[in-house]
Amino acid sequence: MTFTKDGNRESVEASVIVSAIGWVAETAELDLAKANVETNKRGFVCVDEFLQTSASHVFAAGDVTGRLMLVPQAIQDGFVAATNAVGGPTMKLPDQAAPIGSFTDPEYAQVGLTETKARETHDIVTAIIDFNSTTRTIIDGRTDGFCKLIVDRGTRQILGCHVVGERAVEITQVAAVAMSGNMRVDDLARVPLSFPTYAGVLGRVAATVSRQLNLNVNPVRIL
Repeated sequence: MTFTKDGNRESVEASVIVSAIGWVAETAELDLAKANVETNKRGFVCVDEFLQTSASHVFAAGDVTGRLMLVPQAIQDGFVAATNAVGGPTMKLPDQAAPIGSFTDPEYAQVGLTETKARETHDIVTAIIDFNSTTRTIIDGRTDGFCKLIVDRGTRQILGCHVVGERAVEITQVAAVAMSGNMRVDDLARVPLSFPTYAGVLGRVAATVSRQLNLNVNPVRIL
């Protein structure tokens, strides 16, 4: 396979190549056009912030909208859509941190903005803690992976968290709770997380960012 990365042309040999091209909705047999319900080019139902379709009396929720095709978001969508279908379009989709991930080996998960997207609108600080430098991962022999935190320099708000490694999904959920509660990175760094735990990786990376911002995050965290 020949490819280009960072402007450089490279090649690699592999026994298997997987190409991810995205999802297509299975809505063709629903004949939604007869109900004046619009879909996009991939067949997903178009909805507004109330999950209302182009037909004012029809609401859609979950995977069929192509928004975030995950169980927790589908449940939340169902509540919003049902509420609006019964009482009128008054409840909007909440603008909150939505963690996503997968239980692969190793796991991967993320919440919030990537570093590239964050740099477009924020002055940011980032830090990465490798799993081969933290106590619980060493104890369990699960040292492959990292935890990355992205923080706004001025407000100290956490903008994104990205994890690859053991318990990545659960680590990211802790970051999502902190983001939903508008915790600043130094607030998170001061939380006395249990030791030794995988969540401690997040506490350590929060402390690293805080030190980059010259913030006092005593007492010193046991790592």
